[in-house]
Amino acid sequence: MERRFDLLRRRGVTIRCGTTVGRDIPLSTLRDNFDAVYLAIGAQKPKELDIPGADLNGVFHALPFLIQKNLQMPDGPTIDVRGKRVAVLGGGDTAMDCLRTAIRSGAREATCIYRRDLDNMPGSRREYLNAVEEGARFMFLTNAVSLSGNGDDAVTEARCVRMELGEADAKGRRKPRTIPGSEFSVPVDVVLIAYGFDQVPIFVAGNSDNITVNKWGGVVADEYQMTSVAGVFAGGDLVRGPDLVVRAVRDSRKAAAGIHRYLSSQQSARS
Repeated sequence: MERRFDLLRRRGVTIRCGTTVGRDIPLSTLRDNFDAVYLAIGAQKPKELDIPGADLNGVFHALPFLIQKNLQMPDGPTIDVRGKRVAVLGGGDTAMDCLRTAIRSGAREATCIYRRDLDNMPGSRREYLNAVEEGARFMFLTNAVSLSGNGDDAVTEARCVRMELGEADAKGRRKPRTIPGSEFSVPVDVVLIAYGFDQVPIFVAGNSDNITVNKWGGVVADEYQMTSVAGVFAGGDLVRGPDLVVRAVRDSRKAAAGIHRYLSSQQSARS
């Protein structure tokens, strides 16, 4: 990262860290000081686990676990999985990362609990096969509905239900529904929540610039990545929701071309 930052600095880029737009500096100030603004704030807010027992000891979000184990940079409580039964909730690539990382960190077992089947799992098949190869277990058509703990408030059990797939939604994925009377328990020592991420709210001080957002809070952008406010562009997860980094790169390239087009039109209008 430092090498890349140095390359950018040598090309004339100014990097200002420790500053949150909308809190430390309003977007309107950026619009006053710059001819164009590109918002590339990713989806970094983890989806919460909204079931009884989610606040027990031993229940963690995926990202802090992966950061601790892969970067050796403790942030918050140390998440120890050695010799423990790890349950990973979710079926995306982050869930696959958690399964493989748990196994490499000495977990007794690592089990993925996912409410749809393999065909409807969002994670890549290569990541899934790699996880299986390393010893991960998968419980498809299964959904965790509550967690139980011991006297020390440490998680010990995940109460689950069997699922079946109903009609397809607008994106073609079949909606899961609970099979009545199918409850069962899974013994666990650590639960990792890998349900994905939401966009980070960028209008913490209010959307005074009146940028159009969709019902999920994502910024709406046109084919040139420009928002409803002239000169303000956006892309990546802020527009798409949680998605692949390659699509964020594509959005940034489109935005660069869009910004060039916009600034050129502004210059022509002035001349």
